[in-house]
Amino acid sequence: MKDGYQRGDEVKYLLRKSMISMDIGTYETKIIVAKQQKKHIVVENVYKIPTPSGACEDGYLKDKEILEKGINDFLYKQKIKATQAICTIQSTATITRELILPFVKSSDELASMVRLEIEQYLPIQLEDYVVEHKVLEEFVEEGIKKLRIVVVALPKKIVEEYLQFIYNLNLKPVALDIHNNAVSKVFDQEVKINEENYSLDKTVVTIDMGYANINISIIDRGILRFSRIISQGGKDIDINIANVFNLSVEDAENKKIEHGNLKLSLNKTSPSVMMNELIQATVDNWLQEIQRIFQYYTSRNTIYRIDEIYLYGGSSKIPYLPEYMMNTLQIPTFLLDNISHIKCPEGIILRDYLNVAAAMIRK
Repeated sequence: MKDGYQRGDEVKYLLRKSMISMDIGTYETKIIVAKQQKKHIVVENVYKIPTPSGACEDGYLKDKEILEKGINDFLYKQKIKATQAICTIQSTATITRELILPFVKSSDELASMVRLEIEQYLPIQLEDYVVEHKVLEEFVEEGIKKLRIVVVALPKKIVEEYLQFIYNLNLKPVALDIHNNAVSKVFDQEVKINEENYSLDKTVVTIDMGYANINISIIDRGILRFSRIISQGGKDIDINIANVFNLSVEDAENKKIEHGNLKLSLNKTSPSVMMNELIQATVDNWLQEIQRIFQYYTSRNTIYRIDEIYLYGGSSKIPYLPEYMMNTLQIPTFLLDNISHIKCPEGIILRDYLNVAAAMIRK
């Protein structure tokens, strides 16, 4: 989505103040307090709290009352004084499409063309969705000037749920964003990623290794070209370990963190071999799906390629995951540890809070 509920100068004014950015996930809710200083997002505090079981599923707020009480109590306990809020979400109900349209100067005329295209080609009831579009680039094809547009359609029910949720917390909603769009804005300018200069000439993939889903964004020359959600994640490893070792899912997660290791030269006499074989089998399933997505993307145009992969999210903590993926996919793969224009407190790992921090970037 664009600037969500607020627009233009008002958004710029609000961003100068400290505000809350939230990501309500299936497993846990991530909250930061941050503000914009010139070209930087300055993160002041970060928090993680468990999301009540079943309270949020696939972006839908299933139990708003328990969520509102839990987060309201938490904000009060932490003495968080910020009064504006941004939310970023992930949902398989989100529809993203890239369109090629004739060039027009009028924003109203472009919006009308976008709606006509959606009504003609997407199997949705338009009145049930909030639709936003962004011009990716202008180009000339066979002597005709055209626009490349990305369109995002989000169920109106989700938007209204989040809007009411923020109001019920006595906060002022500033924006509602989706993870893919938020993170892509990190790569639409020349910045330093992991202390090295990022070139806009590269095609990079960011992969959010989440608890319930794996979210893939392909960003070419700073433009979000393609995104997909895989309905697999860290929970699959936890459930497999719990079943085999007769553990609770919580104990299985702790065992995974303590003993998990994807290092290719793993000592085969280690007592952790069986558990790591379970982890490896699940990761192999992830990689098969990721490989299919990459092959589909690169098959669409002979010039499409993938130069680098950056991992973040909870399951990116599996030891030696980047090395394992790089060996399988034959693409340089790295943990996304820091970004030059997002300043975090010392000791905070950015990849744990990337979605909420990137959602602060309003363009």
